[in-house]
Amino acid sequence: MWFGLSVVGLDRERYVLVDFYPVKPPYAYAGIYMDKFEGRLKYIAIEPVLRDVDRRVLKIVERLLLEDRSIDLKVLLEKKDVEDFLKRRVDWILKKRRIRLEDEAVEKIKYYVLRDLLGYGRVDVLIRDPDIEDISCDGVGVPVYVWHRRYESLATNIVFEDVEELNSFIIKLAYRAGKQISVASPIVEGSIPEGYRIHLTLKEVSRRGGTFTIRKFSEVPYTVIDLIGFGTFSIELAAYLWYLIDAKKSLMIGGATAAGKTTALNSLAVFIRPEAKIVTIEETPELRLPHENWIPLVARPGRGEWIENITLFDLLKSALRMRPDYIIVGEVRGEEAYTLFQSIATGHAGMCTIHAENVDYAIKRLETEPMNIPRLLIPMMNVYIQMERVKIGEKIARRAIDTYEIVGLNPETEEVILNRVFRWNPTIDKIEHEGESELLKQIARTKFLSMKDIYAEIENRRRIIEYLLEKGMSSFHEVSRVIRDYYGNPDEVLYRIEAGAL
Repeated sequence: MWFGLSVVGLDRERYVLVDFYPVKPPYAYAGIYMDKFEGRLKYIAIEPVLRDVDRRVLKIVERLLLEDRSIDLKVLLEKKDVEDFLKRRVDWILKKRRIRLEDEAVEKIKYYVLRDLLGYGRVDVLIRDPDIEDISCDGVGVPVYVWHRRYESLATNIVFEDVEELNSFIIKLAYRAGKQISVASPIVEGSIPEGYRIHLTLKEVSRRGGTFTIRKFSEVPYTVIDLIGFGTFSIELAAYLWYLIDAKKSLMIGGATAAGKTTALNSLAVFIRPEAKIVTIEETPELRLPHENWIPLVARPGRGEWIENITLFDLLKSALRMRPDYIIVGEVRGEEAYTLFQSIATGHAGMCTIHAENVDYAIKRLETEPMNIPRLLIPMMNVYIQMERVKIGEKIARRAIDTYEIVGLNPETEEVILNRVFRWNPTIDKIEHEGESELLKQIARTKFLSMKDIYAEIENRRRIIEYLLEKGMSSFHEVSRVIRDYYGNPDEVLYRIEAGAL
């Protein structure tokens, strides 16, 4: 069934369609339009058109649903498909009230009932759109802005014109995050059931009215095969990092906001052996791992006298008592960094991200307040990867522009010695191998291996990654299964690759 679609707030003489794709067909779509006069792109959320009579019926139905005290909430919570329950309830209300509408109008009303009561109202299309990474409203009368994977920052056709409507939506977001926002506590941070990070403010602290920011991430994380397909990593870089992670070397991923640090961290963490004990520490749960022996810890801000404030530092101290093989910190920014480096120095492998424009700034951040890492400890972090958001033609992409080994300290100058092993060539958009690996030589010495053996092992892993890429086997389940199988029986996996039957 095809519904009439509403393009609200769009001057068709001024805007030209650039892109159009489904978000929740046949009800919701996204359109990217170009302003012919200003040359700017605009994101248009497209939904079914409601006639005046449809709007009146929708208000009646939603009011009766909210006022209906006969609904057993326990039964509702236990039902596997709440959407079907609400659809049947809408049919019951229309029949009881003797409201007659065409089938298409009824389907539209059901869509808006589900959108408003179970979804996120006017921004539901934005929440559902997998190409949107951030949603932000800066106040009343200001267009909601989004950060699109392909088109970057875009204004939308969604505007909260009414103060009460905006405040009501902000309170709804806070409720879904299990928080309360009020005049006494006008700033709230948390995560909604989908796992997306939210930041909310009321007019007491924001002059243009209440604001909200929703930071999204993919429910099913991108794999390293996905990132190679995007050009973020190369096959050779991925194989090299796989070997180092397996050898329990520590790595740090740096970059600016939205550079793809957490996505890269999650994809590389899948390389950890399946039997290893992993503890992840985050402020907002974003990491997803296939490992059974995985303990995900999440910080909790204290609210009130009787609620203890649990910081990343507290979680990291607790994690060290769990005897993990790998400690992964979503982002280091405070005193937890010192504890992480101490844990690496005592034999744990560590992985983390950090906000930094380049490796030099990352080192400066580590050495100064509030992290205060002694320079002698910085080489404990073996690998540093710099992620950046770059423009390739007309599109925005993420690239691992530099991969460094942190070799040690210069005995004369006490400067940190960096060895760049991979770099991104912007001219041909390719990640190229640049220098010999000092870390691999170190592993050869400590494990009594020849460099020939090490390179042969990296080549085996390169062949596996290349095979997965060629066969389009990029799902989280497929990639983690192959990595697990390789650790269990490498000869069998390589044989099946040669036979083309993996």
